[in-house]
Amino acid sequence: MAQPKLTRSPALTYTWMVISVVVVIILFRRWDAIATGKQLRDWWLILGGFLLVDYLFLITPIRDSKAIRRLSRAGKLWGLLAWLAVADFVYIAMRGARPHGTLLQYVETTSFGFLLLVLLVLAIYRLSKQWIREPLRSIVARTGGGFLIHFQADAEISAALKVISGARPEHEPDINEDWTVPASPEAASTLLQLAKKYDFEFVPQKSGLSDSDLQKELTRAP
Repeated sequence: MAQPKLTRSPALTYTWMVISVVVVIILFRRWDAIATGKQLRDWWLILGGFLLVDYLFLITPIRDSKAIRRLSRAGKLWGLLAWLAVADFVYIAMRGARPHGTLLQYVETTSFGFLLLVLLVLAIYRLSKQWIREPLRSIVARTGGGFLIHFQADAEISAALKVISGARPEHEPDINEDWTVPASPEAASTLLQLAKKYDFEFVPQKSGLSDSDLQKELTRAP
């Protein structure tokens, strides 16, 4: 289970949100001053560049002390659709603010802007459902028997696993480690103690077991 190298912290995420609000306020306060001047093209370039950077920031996984949250591929596509809808909505809104055009053009612009707003709300809603949480320390019940232990390379945890009979690493350790532990009573009992001591999370989704069932597997392993 390889973890992404580039991540952002929750604190950085909140800081960026504040910066984003400030940038948007500054851009729109400058609109009236440049709407009829030569700086209009630069304004749109700045807005487009900011939206691009904001999107790249969005798809960067969030890392806290226990897990990494990242967007699925579908989530990244919904995010791209949302950001394009934002750009189009701003363009339509700015065009509608200009004091020219017929009533029909005004109605068409308003209707198209409303449709973009609906699309934006839908995209954000679908985007919010596409976050994948990957715990940094997890225990998974394997389909073929035994357990898969995943964690960031840690000498103390590795040493604790080595004393478990039959435990072995899946590959050469680097940033992350994956160990397999057999489903024997002695191994399962020691593993349950290790999970409590080092704050491992049970991940039943891959084995089809509920969280409580997975812990029962550890306590009653044959």
